[in-house]
Amino acid sequence: MKVEIRVVDVEGRCAAEYTPGDRFYLNSFLLESERPICIHALLSLSHVAYALSHRAELKSAGGDGIYISCPDPGKPLGDGKVVFRLEVVE
Repeated sequence: MKVEIRVVDVEGRCAAEYTPGDRFYLNSFLLESERPICIHALLSLSHVAYALSHRAELKSAGGDGIYISCPDPGKPLGDGKVVFRLEVVE
């Protein structure tokens, strides 16, 4: 199964320069992206994205995908926090 990982919000300045609407994909165990993927984002997303790509039935409270944030706390302690939405697309 293919999982879309989409940037939905950026608070502060993201070192990877992600902006809302940016997306990349996990297809089984392969990442598909046209731009570099931040290691901090990858570490926070990988377990849930992998589970979704292998048919795990995970749901967020809202039921419209799974939302995960990178570990950067944003201002005043960091540069920028990014929120991602994960959803099975294929």
